[in-house]
Amino acid sequence: MRAPRYGVAMRASPYRFLLTAMLTGACGPSSALHGSVPNPERRELAELVLLEAPGDSSAGALMQAAGPSVHDVVSRIEALRTDPRTVALFVRLGPMGGAWGRIADVHDALQAVRDAGKPVHCHLESIDNAGYWLAATSCDRISVTPAGMLDTVGVAAQVFYARGLLDQVGLRAELLQVGAFKGAAEPFTRDAMSPEMRASLGGVLDGLQAELVGALVEGRHLSPERAQEVLDAGPHDGAQALELGLVDAVEFDDEARSHAREAGRATRHVRARLLPPSEPTTLADLIGALAADAPTDDAPQGAHLALVHLDGEISDGEEAGMGSGRGGPFVTRMRALAEDDEVRAVVLRINSPGGSALASDRMWHAVRRVAARKPVIVSVGDMAASGGYYIASAGTEILAQPGSIVGSIGVVGGKVEASGLLERAGVHAETLTRGAHAGWTAPTAPFGDAERAVLQAMMERTYRRFVHRVAVGRGLDEARVQASAEGRIWTGRTGVERGLVNGLGGLRDALAHARTAGHLDPDAPVVEWPRRRTLVETVVETMGAQDGAEVTAGALATAGLGPAAAPLQWLRMLRGGEHVLVALPVALDVR
Repeated sequence: MRAPRYGVAMRASPYRFLLTAMLTGACGPSSALHGSVPNPERRELAELVLLEAPGDSSAGALMQAAGPSVHDVVSRIEALRTDPRTVALFVRLGPMGGAWGRIADVHDALQAVRDAGKPVHCHLESIDNAGYWLAATSCDRISVTPAGMLDTVGVAAQVFYARGLLDQVGLRAELLQVGAFKGAAEPFTRDAMSPEMRASLGGVLDGLQAELVGALVEGRHLSPERAQEVLDAGPHDGAQALELGLVDAVEFDDEARSHAREAGRATRHVRARLLPPSEPTTLADLIGALAADAPTDDAPQGAHLALVHLDGEISDGEEAGMGSGRGGPFVTRMRALAEDDEVRAVVLRINSPGGSALASDRMWHAVRRVAARKPVIVSVGDMAASGGYYIASAGTEILAQPGSIVGSIGVVGGKVEASGLLERAGVHAETLTRGAHAGWTAPTAPFGDAERAVLQAMMERTYRRFVHRVAVGRGLDEARVQASAEGRIWTGRTGVERGLVNGLGGLRDALAHARTAGHLDPDAPVVEWPRRRTLVETVVETMGAQDGAEVTAGALATAGLGPAAAPLQWLRMLRGGEHVLVALPVALDVR
């Protein structure tokens, strides 16, 4: 059987980067940002290309180089803010999908540049809700290419209901839930959205829509009513966007770049590299990676700050997986950080929809152990839901962006019952047991009444433990936690009001809080975990993966097929006797 799992899931945005750029590193003007001797007479316009949302961690995926992480992007923008040669920024923006938490971190960094007196000009070709929110809140001037489009239409979410499909193929999802608003099982047990799910998800959409309208009000000086009218009239081409006041100019990128250069009185233009410098990969690297164990992390000497990523689904296991949510490696790392006196504070960056209840509880305990010895500042990316929030609650302090999703305190459990499918296929199964519930996980028969009662009782105990863990970690009365529980999801802004989050802020704020709490100098180094992997290490790790289905699902998520890949989670659980599910991800895409 599988241990109880907490979970909701969202569609992942794809990150595509050229292999040649990864292998050869930077060339041309961008190298001026690394190691050049400052020249007071040089006034530079730095160009950033951010055509999709940065990832949360820097680990690469199957056959894909690691793209820039949020930390990479924020660090580079901060370096440009303090660089005396940089007098203005020119940012090319693209669609950001549902990355509301991550793009808010980018906004914070760009706003700091503006606060330093350096103009920020942004150029659009194709943009969506989240991307335009970033532009409207972060840019002094916005331009769009003549053939461009603004897909600014207001936020929406889709949940795919597959009960009819299961009926057609002879499968039945026998799923129970604790928490009236816990909608993780609904796509496979219902034909339409429940009133509870509609209310919970609707509240999140209301919050994100308010953020989008607010961006038009503050950034483009529209009234709230006019802002909603403009969104209702979308999508818009360049000419319409200019007429409605969404952009300042319709022009090509070279023309927009010239305006940015004039605004900063820059004498030259440089391309700012978002990824740290990398060394070329050699044949010796490949042979060494294939022949040896994975290299250990390089630890700096002296006091430093640890940045730990919890990115993706939380799962059981002691071996590293495609994401950073595998319980064993995370617990091992946190225990090492607890014992390391040179680590003065930890920032735990979470972007997770949840997963295994067993792994979540182990990871909660590991974080609590660190927090008992040194500050652990939790930074929520797009989502810390279910098991993700379970673990977040163990930190010293939780910061989230207004559009982050938190909560989903609830439990889902059950199995996929396949007797109908087997009958259609001409397969007859007989089960011999020596215990009243010995065959309860078998997919060949539905739960009996007694088996269902045992599972429900176990899930209710898991739910009470969840509520208790949050109450202990957050220092709240359990009744107050319960008022925000039962599977409800909240935006970060609402999470602050309900005591689930300490305050609004992004990764930049979390790092600053951690430095202060850990009595670290502003220039003390930051060490990330998992460390950035080379392409060779990623391929070798993938080749050695024990779970082929995990690789398949990971590759589909990377390809942007999150909702389509959700049924694979069910199929994965059907193999090898792992028939019990206790938290099916929801194919949720909020854009």
